[in-house]
Amino acid sequence: MEKSTTLDVAFDVENEEGTPPIALIPRGKYKAEITNATVGPTKKGNALMVNLTWTITEGDFENRLVFQSIIIQHTESEDAQRFGRQRFKDVCAACGITEPVTDLDVLTYKPCTISVAIEQDKTGEYPDKNKISRVSPVNWNGSRELLKKASTTPPSGKPAAAELNDQIPF
Repeated sequence: MEKSTTLDVAFDVENEEGTPPIALIPRGKYKAEITNATVGPTKKGNALMVNLTWTITEGDFENRLVFQSIIIQHTESEDAQRFGRQRFKDVCAACGITEPVTDLDVLTYKPCTISVAIEQDKTGEYPDKNKISRVSPVNWNGSRELLKKASTTPPSGKPAAAELNDQIPF
């Protein structure tokens, strides 16, 4: 069959089903990896933005995609640039990247933990959508775990202190 711009049989739009809306991923933490990373200007052209496609790698939402856009340069807002660069540093750190980044491919296929939230349009014009509120290393469980580990791990070369069991009833 040759390529053409004409259908042999008419496509009856009224009698066909459209694509059903995609259900949102519930708020929570998910193991994921970046499967696509690009950089380009924003629509206004006043900023440079990194666009990341995250793929959830396990659980009930395995293979679902979540998109993240991070401003890394902004000509009009120092705050937007600073906030974006902080978020991008979190992504790099979660991926184990410590060297300067020019090729975004270094971020791909590195397991991370993403915290998924639900963003609501305050005007009600657009439907709710998923957003990534935080990116952290896979084994990161929050600051309490880090503090707990830091307080129970003796400095190298020093013996561990005896475990205290002071049970004080309150």
